Amino acid sequence: VQLSKLAKSKLEDARISVRAVRDEVMKSLDKQQKEGDISEDEKFTQKEKIQGQVDAANRSLEALFDKKEAELQK
Repeated sequence: VQLSKLAKSKLEDARISVRAVRDEVMKSLDKQQKEGDISEDEKFTQKEKIQGQVDAANRSLEALFDKKEAELQK
């Protein structure tokens, strides 16, 4: 039970880290668009791409957690 709680805690820590990186990238894209380095369309395209990568990372983290939880329950 303790190891399962620890694994869940580590999963949440990893999700928080992924969100923090996503937020930094999103702010950078907003700044680049305001400065004229990229177009608004390019900004939205990049944001969608980044969100897709974040979603994939979260699915991967969840799969790892599920696998570890199954191992711990044996």
